[in-house]
Amino acid sequence: MLVPLHGFLQGDSVGLLLLVQDTDTLARVARTMIDAAAVRVAPVQHARVFKGGVELPLTETVASAGLVALERIDLVGETQSPRGGSTDDEGLLPEGAEPVRRSTR
Repeated sequence: MLVPLHGFLQGDSVGLLLLVQDTDTLARVARTMIDAAAVRVAPVQHARVFKGGVELPLTETVASAGLVALERIDLVGETQSPRGGSTDDEGLLPEGAEPVRRSTR
């Protein structure tokens, strides 16, 4: 079943209306948000999804996370995975995108 969600990506100036399936994982929802905002916000390697300030596991589905129509979710991007690596653990980069390398200067 199609579920419309309000998505807010850290660093973006525009809220997103996402149309996702209730069977989609939150990793897929995060990737959808990253892809949609890529024209305004540099893609990130790893992301965390929050509902009401509580982090949700990326392996959960929209339905199992209890997300309902027009609910707000927030995505916080990180340059490194929580395990300290800089790999794309959940496959969140848009297809063909390269990780953003920030200067340390």
